[in-house]
Amino acid sequence: MGLVEDHGIDALTMRRLSDELGVAVTAIYWHVGNRDALLDALVDRLVVDMGTLRPSGATARERITSLAESLRARLRDRPHLIGLAHDRGRTPAMFLPVEQVMAAELATVGVRGKDAALALRAISTHVVGSVLLERAADRSPAAVNAGDLWPPDADDPELVEALAAPTDFDRLFAVALNALVDALVPREPTAD
Repeated sequence: MGLVEDHGIDALTMRRLSDELGVAVTAIYWHVGNRDALLDALVDRLVVDMGTLRPSGATARERITSLAESLRARLRDRPHLIGLAHDRGRTPAMFLPVEQVMAAELATVGVRGKDAALALRAISTHVVGSVLLERAADRSPAAVNAGDLWPPDADDPELVEALAAPTDFDRLFAVALNALVDALVPREPTAD
């Protein structure tokens, strides 16, 4: 996992792995099998790892939000492994443990069936989309400052100044996640 996380999938060769571990290549083949078996085992381990995400918070809304935040952090921390799961057709399996916990939280506030499916897909899409956009921004060449594109006599100079600042992806994620949760997850009745 360390080789893949640090250097990408292409860095994982049986020879390099044997060198890293200080064992013979034949020992790896004996214990694991071929490279495909090793890649499948890495994805299996990632799926198990996703199942360790646990919600926190006093309400279903807080717990769902915490799961989405944890999932985003995990995806950001392990881009190569996430890509591997995708390449091996295991993305749905990777998300299943988190979606099952979110579905249980949705059920506690009466969101089931098609409405629960919509909520799960909307939140998952937001999580994945935010990670992809942030990665794309990190890899893109320096672009023209968005604030420079607005006319100098714009009606809202504070808007232009704010658009000229770098995007705060964490804040953007939180604002949009809260809007999604507000739209899709009913508030629990308060005890008076």
